[in-house]
Amino acid sequence: MPGLCLRRPKMFKLSHDVNHLSRTKCPCAHYTSYRLVFFFIINLKSAIGLGFCLTVLDMVFYLDEAVVESDSDNGDDHADLVEHLGANLSSAHPPTRRRKSSVYSKISVHNEDAGNGQISITEYTKGEQETKASISDFEPITVLGQGAYGTVKLVKNRHTSKLYAQKELKKASLVINEKHIERTMEERNILSKISEHPNIVKLFYAFHDHDKLYLMMEYVPGGELFQHLNEEKFLGEDIASFYAAQMALAINYLHTMGIVYRDLKPENCLLDSQGFLVLTDFGLSKQSLDTGASSIGHDGSFKSIIGTPEYMAPEVLKGDPYSFSCDWWSLGAVIFDMMIGKPPFTGANSKIIMDKIVNKTLKFPYYLTPTAKELLQKLLNKSPAKRDVDTTFTKFQKHSFFRNIDWDALLKRDLTKISPPIVPIITDLELAENFSKDFTDLKLSDDVSTDLNLIPTTRAKDAFQGFSYVASNSYMSRYLGNC
Repeated sequence: MPGLCLRRPKMFKLSHDVNHLSRTKCPCAHYTSYRLVFFFIINLKSAIGLGFCLTVLDMVFYLDEAVVESDSDNGDDHADLVEHLGANLSSAHPPTRRRKSSVYSKISVHNEDAGNGQISITEYTKGEQETKASISDFEPITVLGQGAYGTVKLVKNRHTSKLYAQKELKKASLVINEKHIERTMEERNILSKISEHPNIVKLFYAFHDHDKLYLMMEYVPGGELFQHLNEEKFLGEDIASFYAAQMALAINYLHTMGIVYRDLKPENCLLDSQGFLVLTDFGLSKQSLDTGASSIGHDGSFKSIIGTPEYMAPEVLKGDPYSFSCDWWSLGAVIFDMMIGKPPFTGANSKIIMDKIVNKTLKFPYYLTPTAKELLQKLLNKSPAKRDVDTTFTKFQKHSFFRNIDWDALLKRDLTKISPPIVPIITDLELAENFSKDFTDLKLSDDVSTDLNLIPTTRAKDAFQGFSYVASNSYMSRYLGNC
């Protein structure tokens, strides 16, 4: 079909316009038809060829979903999808100067995680006198980011003038797939359990209305580490070690809680007003059945092929059972990115990147110090067992790459002993001036609009029972003081 290839750009534009119209005017029909056509094409692949089918799917649903998901029970379909994701499915990226944001490049192909089933979530509050919130309590100010299923906005509490980062998720996008609901509930549950670590974003409220779910989180005004890397191009070893140390503290803490993060990348690392790092976005995280310190080092709990290709471990991409060590690969990839100016393996599309991660030997630039190279060789080892950091985390902290890090002072954010290398310029908290203008320049009405035509089913209502959450007054007083 050579003529088809020549017409693809116009088809993409037409597909996008029709897709947007159907999603806005009749979301129920849009998401139902999306799901039906997707599975029709997957089943058609054996007769016509997967490459052609995915090219057609690409045109029909261009820009529809940033995260490509498959629920097929056929393992071959999973492998084929992973093999062809990058080469055949287009994705749109907002214009950037040096780097291409990976926020639109996540992939997810569902295998079952061990022990995977319905997540039991109950109404969770940390006190008896806390007041539940609703969307009418908050005034939207600007858009901070957008992803596959929702939007993050800066909002202000109309009663207290406190600022929050509001993550809102469309129910219409989630209810078409049981896994989406499960992950959303898992994110809320995880955020409510990891509330005390200084390098992890805080959750204050969770609630939902007719058609959206809301997570009201800590507003971290320094913006994404990704944005600062755009400006700095790359970081020296001492600066990279400062941020890597905080990522390591957060990851190790999550692992001791039995949580695998699965999406470490510069876009998910925020800087606070003082320049300290805060990990955010737990939409791809997963709680292991084995929680606590005893779970560290266990193998084979997870199977879902999920994450952002440039930072995914080879065992995840291959569909092998994996565990916490996948996060340490991602840390190595981010350290490499910070110091070199690009991830360890790059390519024209996700298929090429994933193939390199699995099969190619990593080459290090000559100008890396032996210390940095040694650490990266450990973290970017293709054998998960050889990058087991959690069981020897104290030894990891003593690596000479972190020779200038005072770990105790870093954890306490003691500014008398530590000077963050990048202190964000903040003239007005409400301006969100450290976030990408690709998002902050959007009109609030331009983001994902309320689906007024959506009539929620009983299943949709029941699916999110127990989502609501309110943090204690003392917790809010402690962590909302600067906003």
